[in-house]
Amino acid sequence: MNEHFTKNIRINRPKDIRKIIARVINILLQDGELTTDKARTIATLSNTALKSMELGELAERLDKIEEQLKKEEGGK
Repeated sequence: MNEHFTKNIRINRPKDIRKIIARVINILLQDGELTTDKARTIATLSNTALKSMELGELAERLDKIEEQLKKEEGGK
């Protein structure tokens, strides 16, 4: 499986996690028969990706709210 990851991967944001998870899921799906273990792994990785998406969206929303609050405070 290492031939699929030829470069070092940086993980700095939820987006980076989602990319890695998507790569691993694709490798699992392309690597022969879909076994029960692979299906469980894909389900677990998919749930992790969903959580990462939720957290990323929440972080973006929080950043926007904080930015708006700073603008409002500066206008007073």
